[in-house]
Amino acid sequence: MTRFLSQARAAAVESHGDGAVGDYIQTLQEAQDQMLAYQFASKVKGYPDWLFTVLMFVDGDSATVSEVLLLPGASSLTAPSWVPWSERLSDYKALQAALEADAALVAVEENDVEDIDEDAEDVIDDDQLEFEEPAAESNGQPAESALADVPVEVDTKDEPDDSGVESKGFFKWKGLGRKKKRK
Repeated sequence: MTRFLSQARAAAVESHGDGAVGDYIQTLQEAQDQMLAYQFASKVKGYPDWLFTVLMFVDGDSATVSEVLLLPGASSLTAPSWVPWSERLSDYKALQAALEADAALVAVEENDVEDIDEDAEDVIDDDQLEFEEPAAESNGQPAESALADVPVEVDTKDEPDDSGVESKGFFKWKGLGRKKKRK
């Protein structure tokens, strides 16, 4: 029964990867005389107590892998033991109290940070700040800034683009959407 063990393990590793296949558990004789099932432990996260099962058809000295399956073990699908409502409620209340304590601790830490920010504002006094006056030209007028070259009015007229089609403005499209919704 175990003479085809290495072939069964190789099939399981090939289908699910070396990190997923664990130790050899057992070999089962199926109802048919020529079928063997080799079982290996699963190391897949989230599947504790599951088994990789390799079904093999054995004909004399040769064996053929029929299937590689991931099947639940005896304890993998059992429900957890029943816990009375009073115990579950007390656990819930303890969790809520712990969460409230954490929230209070965070609030205290935030207040400490605000106090530090207020102290930092006290260090910088507005009277101590110095600002440079804009440079003046020889005639006593302030020098023109780069913003003086920007036109005051923005041309909002729709003009045709290179294709000759007049573009729709934002508000025209917005109005079209309202008309569609009303229908």
